[in-house]
Amino acid sequence: MEGIYFYWFSWIGWVITTFFMKKGKVRTTLSFFILFMIIGGDITYHLTGYSIHAPFILLFFFSLVFIAKTKGFMQLYYLICSLIILIGYVCFHLFELFDPVWLIFDRKWMLSFVILYLILMLVKDPNHRLAVALMGICNGELLYSMILTKFFGGIEIGNFVFLDALAFNILFILIWNSFEKIVHAFEANIYKGKAGRVQR
Repeated sequence: MEGIYFYWFSWIGWVITTFFMKKGKVRTTLSFFILFMIIGGDITYHLTGYSIHAPFILLFFFSLVFIAKTKGFMQLYYLICSLIILIGYVCFHLFELFDPVWLIFDRKWMLSFVILYLILMLVKDPNHRLAVALMGICNGELLYSMILTKFFGGIEIGNFVFLDALAFNILFILIWNSFEKIVHAFEANIYKGKAGRVQR
C-alpha cells in the first residue's frame, strides 16, 4: 500500500516531537509541520499540467527557507551539495527506468543508502544534513518528473511512492545523526575518565 511508510513514520515523528522534545519554538514548529504534512497527504494541486502533492510543496518550502537563512560561503556550498544530491537522485531513477535488473534490493532501501552516503560525504554538520538532503531530493524529483512528462505525461510530483522513499531517507539520516551523538557522548565519558585518572 503506497503511502503507508510516510504516514507511519510521520505519526511516530509527531509523537516524538510533541511529547518527548523540550518545550520551545523548535518543538512547536516541528510538531505543526509534521501535522500539516499528515493532513495534506491526500491534497493535490494542479499547476500548468503538473499534479503536485501538498507535502512535497511543504518540504520544498522548508528546504528553501533553510538555504535562505544560511549566509555567505555556506549558502553556496549547500546549494552545490544539493545539486550533487539532485544528480544522484535523478541518475538512480533513470538507471532504474532503463535497466531495472541492477536493483537487487528494494528501491526505497537502495535509494536511501545512496542519499545517505552522499549527504555524509558532503555535509559534516548533523543539524544541516536533513535540510540539504531535502533540497536535493525535492529538486531531483522536479527534474525527474519533467523528464518523464516529456515522454509519458500526466506525472504526479511528490506522490506517495516518493513520500515513502523520502520517509526512509529521513529515517536513515536521523538514525545516523543519533548514532554519532551517542558515539561522541561515549568518547567524552571515556576522555573524562582518563583525565580523572591522570589527575590522580
